[in-house]
Amino acid sequence: MRNTFSSSFILSALLLGACTPYKSALFPLQTIEKLPNVAIEFETTITQADHSENHYRWYFWRTDNVVEIRNPQDNSSEIWTKLANGQIEYSIIFHDQKQSIDYNAVDLEMLGEVPNWTKTTLLCAPEMLATLVSDRDEALFNQAATHYKTNLPNTVFEVTWLSQQQIPAMIKRETNGQATITKMVALEPTQKSMIANPEASSYYHTIFADIGDKENDPFIKSVMPKLKGSHEHHEHGE
Repeated sequence: MRNTFSSSFILSALLLGACTPYKSALFPLQTIEKLPNVAIEFETTITQADHSENHYRWYFWRTDNVVEIRNPQDNSSEIWTKLANGQIEYSIIFHDQKQSIDYNAVDLEMLGEVPNWTKTTLLCAPEMLATLVSDRDEALFNQAATHYKTNLPNTVFEVTWLSQQQIPAMIKRETNGQATITKMVALEPTQKSMIANPEASSYYHTIFADIGDKENDPFIKSVMPKLKGSHEHHEHGE
């Protein structure tokens, strides 16, 4: 008798939940304060108008004041460090060559490349997150997730958000016939090393202000298109 009652109760609850309209909500950007440490593998797929696709795997580490994005294609890393005074420094590291190019806050301001810390840590610009409205709940990586769509007209921007980790598990954008979808592939335990390459502290460091004096250096010439301030430099994220 008890089993019959329990089964009936669960079935009734499921049917009631299925009939209850989903209550949409704005993305809770204002409630995001302290972010948990995360170590994540992502895959970005870019689909052109002719349906051709390119796939890129990359890695993301976030701690209290450091974010690292690792590009396994060329074995490089970009690292953003937030200082106690709120300023942000940036380094691009080339692991095969064991060299790093370092930018201080003044360098970044001069280049017009001052990072938005919210975008760096959440992988989405805050002004775009502010346009998101939820449309369904999901479960990903054994965690509760919420799917959002932008409320901007004629705009494709979707995010599946992991509230426990405070990070997107999926970002979708479409611009000029090109669709870009970034999906979380693996969410690693945070007790793993949060800095991908601890030996990088022993690399040779060049400060950005000295680049002009080394323009004939073979290494500098080879990485120049990837440096901030170069017309060919591209950012990760949305």
